[in-house]
Amino acid sequence: MPNTIILRGDQYTRREDKSSEAITPGHLLDFAADDTLIKNATEGGRSRLFAVEADYIGNSVTTAYANGDRVPYADCAPGVIVWAHLASGQNVARGAALMGDSTVAGALIAHTGTNFQCAEADEDADATTGVAAAGSKRFRARVV
Repeated sequence: MPNTIILRGDQYTRREDKSSEAITPGHLLDFAADDTLIKNATEGGRSRLFAVEADYIGNSVTTAYANGDRVPYADCAPGVIVWAHLASGQNVARGAALMGDSTVAGALIAHTGTNFQCAEADEDADATTGVAAAGSKRFRARVV
């Protein structure tokens, strides 16, 4: 298991903002109307923001943030590889186009239609078995 969300690439800006819900490192993020961070819940939403671990205080990639916490995140440029969440029920091959999911907030799904593509799979990933219905599986994704 990787110990960081940013796996490869240095073309990102690291920022931190207050959250208005629980967030786990690797979630695709967006901003609420009040400018707090939330998990992206818009299918094909236009985001390239990923929550990262607060390693500067000893937190790992599995340490979740609570509602109201300050959450560090990376505003990623194309080419950055992140350890993201693949929504339950998804099975993607390396190179598959990906977008944000509206059902499993913060997770990625296979790209459909004319929605915004935020990433592509950097490895084969199968979340069709062994994942809770509203859950996700960690995998490598390349921001596009």
